[in-house]
Amino acid sequence: MRILMVTSFPIVGQTDGTAMLAIQIFRALRRRGIEVAHAYLKARRPWDAPFEGEFEGAPTFTLPPSRWIGGMAEIRKRFPFDLVHAEHYGGACRALAACKLHGWPMIYSIHSLLGEEVERDRLGRGLVFRTYRTLERQVCRYASGVVVLGRGVKRIVVEEKGVPADRVAVIHPGVNLADYAPGPAAEIEGVGPDEKVVMYVGNIRDPNQGVPILVDALPRIFDAVPEARCVLVGGPGEVGEQYRARLGRHGDRLVVLSGRTPDQVTALARRADVLVHPRLACRENDSVQTKMAVYLASGRPIVATNYGDYQHILGDTGAGLLTPVDPEPLADGIVEVLTDRTLAGRLAASTRSAAEEYVCMDRNVDRYLALYETALAPGPRRRRREAGTPA
Repeated sequence: MRILMVTSFPIVGQTDGTAMLAIQIFRALRRRGIEVAHAYLKARRPWDAPFEGEFEGAPTFTLPPSRWIGGMAEIRKRFPFDLVHAEHYGGACRALAACKLHGWPMIYSIHSLLGEEVERDRLGRGLVFRTYRTLERQVCRYASGVVVLGRGVKRIVVEEKGVPADRVAVIHPGVNLADYAPGPAAEIEGVGPDEKVVMYVGNIRDPNQGVPILVDALPRIFDAVPEARCVLVGGPGEVGEQYRARLGRHGDRLVVLSGRTPDQVTALARRADVLVHPRLACRENDSVQTKMAVYLASGRPIVATNYGDYQHILGDTGAGLLTPVDPEPLADGIVEVLTDRTLAGRLAASTRSAAEEYVCMDRNVDRYLALYETALAPGPRRRRREAGTPA
């Protein structure tokens, strides 16, 4: 089996959550012996020429808009792929015309709901958004399977986008658990060895991440646990400065670390006394985010706001303490973990089994392979697709 992974973003040299989600799948497939190539269908600088490179020994192709269709056909001549795995609505929408023209099966992996929260801020409600919305509806009708990152997203895709439930699979973001073997914790400048670390990993600006809830909880935490410090691992750094100003006299107890590599993040997470995910209760957060895979794999106690799939990933497994989406109960939950060693130990001990069930990439890849095999199996839907008629 050969897979062409298509994205609307580069993956070479990238470490953000969106790119890492695709990269983890890419790597896991290759560990299973599946041949994978990557096509980056770029929109910016449309006058650029196509470019061929490599990513970890596999071919990667960068195609400007004028080459999205013809370029994918040329890739198939050189790399006769069986199926297109399209990441994010950008990759799926840009690959749709070529897939429909040639009858190539597609698996569409939804990172976030088009038009919700962050995507609304980026796209607005103008021509670009309306075009993507129209194309994504066609993608959902065409795709042999749709992957979503949470049960709430599956419900929306079925009820609002009209995709049959048996074509929608919930596969949470995964990581290679072998990358999280025990090792030394990172030293953090400004944090003493005896101080307790409340840590958040990820984007600190996007509103759906809920970082302001954590920042507003910090004075209550610092008053209850004087030796506590908060470390935000992510950017942009200027937003961290705004949070320090917001904290007033507590501002010097907030450390912001931007531009860290995945290996550095792993070492930093080992230093955390509690990992926090204070996400908001909104449709954008129906998708489980990549940071939850990092948190579970790190084996540290977790406190998170109770929304969406976190009830069964953290609450039902005992791997995390869940709180309402509000600064005061979030602060109380964090203080409880910082001051109760038995509770902290119990939460940490439960993370491994939860990680193996929900975010182990070697297990997740079995789910992707099952989708691929279904998409490639003979049947009426495949015959209609190859004939160029609506699926």
